[in-house]
Amino acid sequence: AKFIRTRRPEAVTQTGDALTDRAYALAMQYGGHTNYAGFKTLDAEWTFLAAALPRLLAGENDRLQAVCAQLDRFLDFTGRWDERLWLTEGAESRALAAGDKNKAGWRAYQAGMTYYSRNQPDEVLACAARAATHWEDAAPRQKAIAIRLRGVGHELRKDYPAAIAAYREVLEIRRALSAESDDVASALNDLAGAERANQDYASAERDYREALRIAKKNNNQEGIAIYTGNLAELALDREQWAQAEALARAALALAEKVGRQELIAADCHSIAKALLHQNRANDEALTLSRRAVEIYTRLRSGDLPAAQETLAEIEKAIQENRE
Repeated sequence: AKFIRTRRPEAVTQTGDALTDRAYALAMQYGGHTNYAGFKTLDAEWTFLAAALPRLLAGENDRLQAVCAQLDRFLDFTGRWDERLWLTEGAESRALAAGDKNKAGWRAYQAGMTYYSRNQPDEVLACAARAATHWEDAAPRQKAIAIRLRGVGHELRKDYPAAIAAYREVLEIRRALSAESDDVASALNDLAGAERANQDYASAERDYREALRIAKKNNNQEGIAIYTGNLAELALDREQWAQAEALARAALALAEKVGRQELIAADCHSIAKALLHQNRANDEALTLSRRAVEIYTRLRSGDLPAAQETLAEIEKAIQENRE
């Protein structure tokens, strides 16, 4: 390989260009925000794509940013969080070097949401601060996204009043832009999550259900899956075991269609926990609980300890039932 690079550098360059051209074409065709069927193709082509990404990262900025935008949801859905962080943080630096503050803001936000999934509040807040700086002169929608990320960091730190205040600010901005958009539903979901964590269950249910109503109106399948699953978790908090089971089963069916691994794990965990508390610690509960732990382990998710605790309780209950 060294001989080829030394004696025929033009051949290596041409081969590398062909590699990046094909990777770019795959990302453009099969990536995107809701191209769930396309994600399966990207998953099958991942070894090839991964080999091309370093060259894309070193290449032309506009092309790199387009690939980042197209691959971000795929990387999140399939649990390739290490790769997502490496790509987004590298692309943020490249965007700044090219004077592209708008794209730098998006990459900082995407990195922050990955740190959120791994329960790293300091890193989330650092990303939120960078996004706010990059988007200082941006449109209201981008400013709201930076504020949302700040709220996420506060929520991870368990500073729920600060998180609720940030999410309400985001909701106000988004409603002014479009009263029943997917962005409004997402803001309601964020607000409900902080209210739930703050044990204001009535407000949380109200806002989750309003988010779900908007998602159904807009036929946002991922949103429907998320908000239904969150209502299941709220029912668990309220010890409404049968209702939690029914909601989580509905959410899991939707999550499987969408293919987002984190949602699948959460719904499996919710069903298993609901079964356990209905004295139905059976093979189904065990299988679902193990699946949640397996996915969370692979994702290095901050939700892993809770899933492991539920699995241990189910295994103990099954053992006691056999004795």
